[in-house]
Amino acid sequence: MNNTVIKTDNELVKYIKEVGESNFKKCFQCGTCSAVCPLSTEDRPFPRKEMIMAGWGMKEQLTSDLDPWLCYYCGECSKNCPRKAEPGELMMSLRRFLISAYDWTGISKLLYKSKYAEYIAILIVALGVLLEWAVIFGLHPAAGATLAQAVSPDKVDYFFDWPISAFLAIMLTSFIYNMYRKTVLSDKSVKIPFTLYFTEAWSLIVNFFTQYRYAKCDDSEESALKKLASGKYNFWLTHLFLMISYVSLFVAIVFFLDWFQSENSMPYLHIVLFDYFASIGLIFGTIYFIIKRFSKKIERSKFSHHTDWMFVTLLFLTAVTGVLLRASIVYNYTVSAIFYIYLIHLMILFPMLVIEVPFSKWSHLAYRPVAVYFANLKEKAKNLSNN
Repeated sequence: MNNTVIKTDNELVKYIKEVGESNFKKCFQCGTCSAVCPLSTEDRPFPRKEMIMAGWGMKEQLTSDLDPWLCYYCGECSKNCPRKAEPGELMMSLRRFLISAYDWTGISKLLYKSKYAEYIAILIVALGVLLEWAVIFGLHPAAGATLAQAVSPDKVDYFFDWPISAFLAIMLTSFIYNMYRKTVLSDKSVKIPFTLYFTEAWSLIVNFFTQYRYAKCDDSEESALKKLASGKYNFWLTHLFLMISYVSLFVAIVFFLDWFQSENSMPYLHIVLFDYFASIGLIFGTIYFIIKRFSKKIERSKFSHHTDWMFVTLLFLTAVTGVLLRASIVYNYTVSAIFYIYLIHLMILFPMLVIEVPFSKWSHLAYRPVAVYFANLKEKAKNLSNN
């Protein structure tokens, strides 16, 4: 009989407790959580196995586990847990742990462990934006300067948007490769044919742009229209609205800033898509999630980490200052007023991008669809090898 040695990492157990509210040590493995989960399957029986691995401090197994990303925190597991071990919150805690595990810089782990570290990081980036702005534009516009002279889109592109976009691309690409290395390449039991990377790419695209697994959290036999009418899709649709609004604005501002600030090119598309759709999406979405976190009426909003609050706060302030900036341009505020509103907006926007996107809460937007893609790759490869 072969003996299997399990390495227990007590520091991991401590870290999971620090970054979440799960009482996973109370779990006595009844299996209720996996039985009631709409997304759990026989092959992927989460969150039960994660409760075991967390309790035992099985760091290597948890680091290679994709299932925390396949959980969309409907809360059924926590609602039905007889021991109130909060398995849903454990999966959220594990996502924070995994973000830290993929991040080779160590910044994510520091931010999740200390709210003061997050405050300081955001302040440093905001001050960096202020310093860069002062060097490029000065701290006040020249007398008699036009808006184009005071705040040049070209300079904003070259010295703000493009460097930040490059930074985000490098960070996220390296972290996702690290995720791939730990979850796919480390699994010696499966060999993925090269063609599968292309044939399964649709799952990555579909999951990113639809977030449809949120809708699958409700497995009742009601029709989609009835679920929609009863509000069971509210969380999914609001999340989708918020995500599309954010991505639309990000693409427009980074790649089409000159057009975005102009009233002369395709005005109706500009007004409908950005002034209304995207702006309302960001503001409505953030207010919706803030209310849910304050009310604590649903399981997925019952516990809030400091990074959750920081993310929705920064996103809300980014949206509000962005709308104010847009209004100041449309309604011909003074150049001086627009100058300072623009500066304040960037001092909020860039800390959100630099800190929240690669190292904290907003990285979920990248990791979730990628995890579905990797899981599909492994599943299809195993099926092929068994045939």
